[in-house]
Amino acid sequence: MTLAGIFFGNSLFAQNSTASNVAVFNSETASYLVLGFIVLTVIIVLVVLFKVYQILYTVMSKEEEKKAAEAGKKYQPLGLWTSLFASWTNAVPLEEEKSIELDHEYDGIRELDNHLPPWWLALFYGSIVFGIIYIFGYHVAGWWPLQEEEYATEEARAAEVMQANLGTEGIIDETTITYNDDPAFLAEGKKVFDQICMACHRADGGGSVGPNLTDNYWLHGGDIKDIFITIKNGVPGTSMTSWEKALSAKQIGQVSSFVYSLMGSNPPDPKAPEGVLVGETNQETVNEKPEQQSGDSTEIAPEGQN
Repeated sequence: MTLAGIFFGNSLFAQNSTASNVAVFNSETASYLVLGFIVLTVIIVLVVLFKVYQILYTVMSKEEEKKAAEAGKKYQPLGLWTSLFASWTNAVPLEEEKSIELDHEYDGIRELDNHLPPWWLALFYGSIVFGIIYIFGYHVAGWWPLQEEEYATEEARAAEVMQANLGTEGIIDETTITYNDDPAFLAEGKKVFDQICMACHRADGGGSVGPNLTDNYWLHGGDIKDIFITIKNGVPGTSMTSWEKALSAKQIGQVSSFVYSLMGSNPPDPKAPEGVLVGETNQETVNEKPEQQSGDSTEIAPEGQN
């Protein structure tokens, strides 16, 4: 029954979910359901067996009492649990130990020919049967996947879930990021910007504590990949902290595209240019005072200043 549950649980419920749908009955859920069914079945079987034993015990007790009455002996019934314990341990009463005594004694210690208890024998033979079925099912018949196959299946499933979470943009990192001018994508980037960037760069990106994000001068590169890297890793020694752990890769991509979209927006009263002029053949470097080098063109306020 257990083996059938595992087999059907893996074969029927281990379905690969598509990227657009969330699988309710995935393999993990199915495994818990099968395990719960097995545990419930075992409990029911044990209860039924115990009830059957109670009935047999009652019938046998009456038979023993009748035999004792016919022999003129006093019947002393064992309790239900005592009888059950005796049947599972195969223990010989003290008054009957003489019948299993072996023919040698050492220093007053007598050796008895006790048999192994039935519960121990049941576990021993059961483990042998389990081992045979396990080896045949996994290594001969191929009923269930081996560890390598399970690992490959879980990797494929994880990749599907990751792709579903990322959406149509795919995997976003510093090597694949491109400027996305989709209005919905930029709107999400603006939400992140307003939450964690505005304190240092102003709502319009004109710059305050942090540099101006609307001109063509950049401290650490003005390409979309450079902006992504700066937001992700931060700038050591400045107030520009790393946001890799606070934001997902998709969120960093969204705010990077939003920052990139601010270039050329010409807000009122912008901060003076800092860094290198990007996009010119002969790049012009703007002289900066040490106190002005507060990070880079994508400097974000540390968490304490949000």
